[in-house]
Amino acid sequence: MQREERSWMIAWAAGQGAGLWLLHEWLLSLSKQGEYFWLIWPLYMAVLLLPLSMMLLSAYRQQKRLWPMVTAYVVLIAGLASYLGYQAWTPALDTFQYAQSGVCLALVGFGSWFVLLPFAEHRLLRQRWADDYALLFAAAWRNSIKLALAGGFTGLLWLLLLLFANLLKVLGVTYLLDLLGKPIFFYPVTAVTFGIGLSLYAAKEEVLVGFYRAGLNIAGWLLPVVSLILLAFLLVLPVQGLDKLWDTGYASSLMLSLLGLTVFLFNAAWQDASGQQRFPPWLLRFIGLGLLTMPVYIGLCVYALGLRVAQYGWTTERVFAALVILVMAMYALGYAAVVLRREKLWMNSVSKVNIATALLTVLLGILTCSPLLDPTRIAVHSQLARLLQQKVKVRDFDFEYLRFQAGRYGDAALTRLEQEQTHPDAVELRRKAKLAHALTQRQYKPEAVKLGAEELRQLFKIYPQQAQLPQAFVDALSISLEDNKVFLGCEKKRPCAVLLLDLNADGVEELVLLDGFRSMVYGLEGGNGKKWVRCSVKPTSSMKSQLRMH
Repeated sequence: MQREERSWMIAWAAGQGAGLWLLHEWLLSLSKQGEYFWLIWPLYMAVLLLPLSMMLLSAYRQQKRLWPMVTAYVVLIAGLASYLGYQAWTPALDTFQYAQSGVCLALVGFGSWFVLLPFAEHRLLRQRWADDYALLFAAAWRNSIKLALAGGFTGLLWLLLLLFANLLKVLGVTYLLDLLGKPIFFYPVTAVTFGIGLSLYAAKEEVLVGFYRAGLNIAGWLLPVVSLILLAFLLVLPVQGLDKLWDTGYASSLMLSLLGLTVFLFNAAWQDASGQQRFPPWLLRFIGLGLLTMPVYIGLCVYALGLRVAQYGWTTERVFAALVILVMAMYALGYAAVVLRREKLWMNSVSKVNIATALLTVLLGILTCSPLLDPTRIAVHSQLARLLQQKVKVRDFDFEYLRFQAGRYGDAALTRLEQEQTHPDAVELRRKAKLAHALTQRQYKPEAVKLGAEELRQLFKIYPQQAQLPQAFVDALSISLEDNKVFLGCEKKRPCAVLLLDLNADGVEELVLLDGFRSMVYGLEGGNGKKWVRCSVKPTSSMKSQLRMH
């Protein structure tokens, strides 16, 4: 790397550090930071992304198209950040309520930046965007190594500084330790050190390229293993049935993780197709069979998500899940089509699938930070529609979600509900909406639960099986639920076990309600009364032996 290029990178790093320090000082001067999210967030994204882009594209600093290309992208992300910042803030709430929007912006901003950076380098080098897949592949991995090494370099420097500062503190010198915690020192030093770390990459580039390619070659040999898992799971699934799959509540996440790992290992094995495929023909056919199962997993994920949406409507998490499924479907269908076409060199077509999917991922990410595909907007509209269409009871609706997790969309929805007149339970609906709108922090105390005797009985399964659940116990538990003195995690589909047994060997049986960490023991008041009360007991050897028997 030339001295001029290294100076360019360090100058941008110094500018970034100064910009972060100035933003920090400005934030400290604001009494209500939330009111300025629409300006704060885009400024932060610009200060972070513009210098980083210029440092990683420093080799093309003399090209005229570099500035408009980078500026256009930064302006786009800043605009999205301004929209998210505006929608995230609602009056009278603390800024910590908006972590979800901030995390989403960071993931989309830096994720799209990382994906598009190789395309920008391709454009600057070849005058085209994506003709050379090998160049895109190498650029993406080179940037990964650069960022990782620069981050490690920066972390080690701070470790040394902290070690030295604490050694001085032992001697009674605290000046350095105090200095390390000051923003005017922290931001510039961190940014400049990171920039120096990026500039040091070129000196060992050939060694590092060989290192990551060797690592990918090793990881690629796990592809037959993941293919075996893909096939084995589908063979076992019909025997066990789909019900067990859906009962977990996280089956879709596991299947999507498996598909993501398959995509990674496939690309680790074939990389940019510059080398020979190392698998024997029979193993290639086995891997191909595994790739053909990927659309089946996508179908299962779509079905599972469809069931959840039909039952409970859209939420922010389900919108993101749908987008992830769409991206993985592109990979699954593309890879399966390549196998079915029986091409000699899979990577010729897979490279096109990878490029198209990468660009689709960026597009979807950008749209989620805009009004067109904002998950919060979709979730609020869906849940509001379910409430007004009486698909969910007023007592079961989470009004506090609208107040604390849905930003301005939730605020507008609460205002709408405060004026509702047509709902059969409009009075209670307006009351709850007004109460939620007046809150300044979440109330973690659950709403009182009102269940009929028969509804409550269906939440339990008593042992021994011939025993009957006492009506007096059901009545006492119902009152405790209404008064929020007891909370249950029992469900009709998965009832809690209730054991009827004599725990203290006094001839009177107690009731042990097993509900995880909410488990409780009830006994008759006074030992032989008619009223069931919650007991505080210390386990004895007799109790333990009886519980083991049951």
